[in-house]
Amino acid sequence: MADDYAPRAPALTFWMLWKQALRDAQGKEVQDAITYSYVWLADQTGHIFQGFVAHFLSGLVICHVLTCWFSISPWTCKWGPLFLGIAVVTGWEVRAYIGAVRGATGLFPLDRRLLRQNAAIASFYMALGVALAAVTGVVDVWVQVIGAVVALILGLGLAPPWVRQKMIWQKASLPFLFRLADLQRTLGMDKAKALQNWIDEEAPPSGPGPRQIVIGGPIGSGRTDIATGIGTEFAFKAATVRYLSLGALLEFAAQMPLGDDSGPDNLDYWPWYHAQVLIIDDIGPVIADHGAAGKADTQRFEDLLKTGLKPILGLLAQRHTVWVFGDLQDPKHTGMKNHILDTLAAMIAKYCNATRTALVIELKQQRPPRMRRPALEIVAQTNARMAEVARAP
Repeated sequence: MADDYAPRAPALTFWMLWKQALRDAQGKEVQDAITYSYVWLADQTGHIFQGFVAHFLSGLVICHVLTCWFSISPWTCKWGPLFLGIAVVTGWEVRAYIGAVRGATGLFPLDRRLLRQNAAIASFYMALGVALAAVTGVVDVWVQVIGAVVALILGLGLAPPWVRQKMIWQKASLPFLFRLADLQRTLGMDKAKALQNWIDEEAPPSGPGPRQIVIGGPIGSGRTDIATGIGTEFAFKAATVRYLSLGALLEFAAQMPLGDDSGPDNLDYWPWYHAQVLIIDDIGPVIADHGAAGKADTQRFEDLLKTGLKPILGLLAQRHTVWVFGDLQDPKHTGMKNHILDTLAAMIAKYCNATRTALVIELKQQRPPRMRRPALEIVAQTNARMAEVARAP
């Protein structure tokens, strides 16, 4: 039974990918939940159409505009739009790649390899559209049919790895996609590197072992960005991630066998008890001491760990857990009173029987506005606090 609730890496068969693609193709965005696999498939269909447009515009330029000044041969008018169109769409994606690199903040390593692959696959589908437009009506009909079949095979053959990637992310139930390379300057370079070192570890059951991450700060400070970014990074590393609220987790823990909510049929979230990285949000309101601003009721939280979450503490101890606390600050001060996050983190580590220190990330101010060229300005230190906390005795 214990193995039934153990963390495990994503397992997606080719049939599951095909089934998701068919569901996305047949679904209606006004009736079904939008999936990232659907968005990707729609993007590529749009890229093919953009290829047709690029070929059409290239044909106008070569066969009608340039002929006003130059003598254009029939062969050039026939095949020139093919080469010009491919050059245009490729240049567009190169420009988009350079813009993404320049726009990253530099706090976290940018996944340039994935960005290059993304630009390359987009260029391929647009070039496919250019090629299909080029052969239409200018070659034998059977050559057109063969070209269409080859294009279909190539297009479908390159899709599975990307659909799989999108499914791994969408099944995590994260509120939005966020790469930590785009993080606003809330942590500073030194703390960002420490967080990245942890993210680079293998997720449980492999690696050095599970760890508890505790994040807190005021509204707009970027606490959800960090939590979602952690989940996104692990998901892109092909780890099983699940994001849910503390209230939902308490309900699931009270059921036997353990409860879960798989979400809409076309999303089908990972079971939380299979997650290698479990992100628990909306904790602050549950434990807030409304009689004293900025102070959490630590006793209430400990009671919650000892009672409400007691049936699943052993399961939480088997995986990385990220605990996101709300705004518990004193309006006249920055930061939570008396390092209360440290106390909460020590409790979490204790009841999860932690073998490693918990990592506390406390944000103390609103995230700064995004700069035009954030990658050129690196902030070594901010007033955000990061600390390692040992489990309570």
